[in-house]
Amino acid sequence: MFVIIMGAGRVGYLVARMLESDGHDVTIIELNRERANELANHLNALVIEGDATDPRTLEEANIRNADAFAALTGRDDANLLACILAKHLNPKVRTSLRISNPQNRRIFEEVTDLRKYFDFVISPEEIAAEYISRNIVTPGYERVLFPKEGAEIVKFEIDENKEIAGKYVRDLHLPKDALIVAIYDSKGNLIIPSGDTKLPEKGQIIIFAKNSALEGLKSLIEKPKEGENNSND
Repeated sequence: MFVIIMGAGRVGYLVARMLESDGHDVTIIELNRERANELANHLNALVIEGDATDPRTLEEANIRNADAFAALTGRDDANLLACILAKHLNPKVRTSLRISNPQNRRIFEEVTDLRKYFDFVISPEEIAAEYISRNIVTPGYERVLFPKEGAEIVKFEIDENKEIAGKYVRDLHLPKDALIVAIYDSKGNLIIPSGDTKLPEKGQIIIFAKNSALEGLKSLIEKPKEGENNSND
């Protein structure tokens, strides 16, 4: 995949590195000359010093052949304009719009005429705040957030010391707003479970659950077998 990134701050730089590590072709458009020169020494990506809100710069970056365009600066207005220009020059390009101000995100999503110019809207600040707040309230998970739905995908480790180890899924009595979506045994083999699936003695389970179910879920999954707490007495 050929991806053009506008803005090489912390977010843009990390995205570029991840894409490169996955084997994708990346071009970065960076307005700041010093930052552009610095990135050219740290990434394999083509780095163009310029303004992505200028159609000529987008043409120089080969926007017409790009599969995706990500506007990732901290300036909402510039990101929006760049996505509009990118879609105008290449209607098939998939645009990702970074919004730093959550209020702007709601406005952009509600205005129908604007929505056609971006395929994906992301607010790293909003996600980080949600992630931090959820970890303060309910710590101890590896999680993927679904803020709009009030739900998360969480991963739990299981071993022979847990009460649920070796039990059948149908016998777990999970909260009604929780669903096991995947199980991994100790060798890393993936199991898509049914009620008749028996949990391994050691492995991982992936659960999709509403936030309201997490406390009860954590207590159930991490409950030790009877006598385990006194095993060293």
